[in-house]
Amino acid sequence: MKDIKPEPFGRCPETRCPGRCPYRDEELMTAEGRAALLDGVRPAEGQPWPVKVVHVLCQPEEKTVDVPRVKAKNVGILLKTLGLRQGTAIVACGDTLLTPDTPLYPNQHVLVRTVMSSG
Repeated sequence: MKDIKPEPFGRCPETRCPGRCPYRDEELMTAEGRAALLDGVRPAEGQPWPVKVVHVLCQPEEKTVDVPRVKAKNVGILLKTLGLRQGTAIVACGDTLLTPDTPLYPNQHVLVRTVMSSG
């Protein structure tokens, strides 16, 4: 049996979450700050809107999935999109565990780790 030791998933490094982290920045903890995160930059005339995605690292498979934000408004919906039940996975951003009602933001990087035995 292979012992799987998770890599440290502590504070978000600069390369992990572009911009400011919505779970650490005091200004972003306010309603106005969260609204500013959701605002996108208007594209040039005739150009399509960029697709907003949430970047998900699935462990122990070590695969990265980009989920459209419309299918990942919060952690509960993300788990449902990935085909997981809420009690079978841990979701984290940085060193913060996320509950099913925690909202997710475009370009955010989260870790989804399956923690239940599958057989």
